[in-house]
Amino acid sequence: MKLKAGSRPGGRAVVIGGVAVVWLGALFVGAVPAWQTALRQHREVRQVEAKLADLDRWSVAGLWLERTLVPRQEAVTPVWDRLFPSERHCEALFLDLARVADESGVTRFELHELRADELNSGAPGVTDPEPSAALGGYRVRARFEGDFAEVAGFLGGLGRLERAVAVHDLEIKPAKGAVHVELELDVYVASTTES
Repeated sequence: MKLKAGSRPGGRAVVIGGVAVVWLGALFVGAVPAWQTALRQHREVRQVEAKLADLDRWSVAGLWLERTLVPRQEAVTPVWDRLFPSERHCEALFLDLARVADESGVTRFELHELRADELNSGAPGVTDPEPSAALGGYRVRARFEGDFAEVAGFLGGLGRLERAVAVHDLEIKPAKGAVHVELELDVYVASTTES
C-alpha cells in the first residue's frame, strides 16, 4: 500500500468530525435561545388566556349577582351605575382604552365602534327574564401591536376599567418582532325596565 505525499490516514474522519462539531455548535447557539423564547412566550399566552377566562366568568356572574344584590341596593347602586351606566359614554371609554394602551406600551393602537353590519354575531345585550334591568350595549374593535408582555399588560388593564366590558373576540397573530392583536369588546349599558 502506497500513500500519496501529503495525505494522512484518518484525515477525512477529522474533517467530518470538525464539520459535525461546528454544526452541533451552531445548532445549540441558534436553537437553544429560540426554544427558550418559545417557552417564555407559551407561558405568557397561558397567562393571557387565564385572564381572559377570568374576565368572561365575571361578565356572566354579573347577571345572576344582580338579583342577589337588590336588598343592598343603596350600597350597590353607585357601583352598578359606574359599571353599567345608563348612557353610552363612548368617548370616556375610548379615552380609558387609550390610557390602558399607553400604559401597557402597545403601538399602532386603533379603536372604533362597530356598526351593525360589522358585527360577527348579534349585538351585545342581555335581558333578565324576570324584568328588573336590561343590559344593552355596543361593541368596539381595537387593533394594536406589541410583544407578549405588552399585550398581556393591555389585557390586564381591561380588568381595571371602571366599566363592564367583556372580550367578545381576540385574535393574536405573529408579526415581525412583535404580535398583531385584533380585539372586540362588548361594552354594557344599563336601562331600567318596569315589571
